[in-house]
Amino acid sequence: MGKAIKRDEEIVLEKFRSLPAKRKKEALHLLDLLASGKKPKDWLEFDEWALNVAKHRGFDHLTEEDVARIVSDYRSGE
Repeated sequence: MGKAIKRDEEIVLEKFRSLPAKRKKEALHLLDLLASGKKPKDWLEFDEWALNVAKHRGFDHLTEEDVARIVSDYRSGE
């Protein structure tokens, strides 16, 4: 597992190094956010909006598995 983690870190560093300076600042901000374990305000607002849409449309009882099945059925033409 140690090798897998090191490889992941190498991939992240390679991608980070290829970013322009402005994007590097955004990436560091995202890493800080991920490390904090908090959700950004925009995500919380989106989650609340999505939940309200689901309640209003009557599909707030669906699970992720239900949604995945519905999408799969739709894509296969069933």
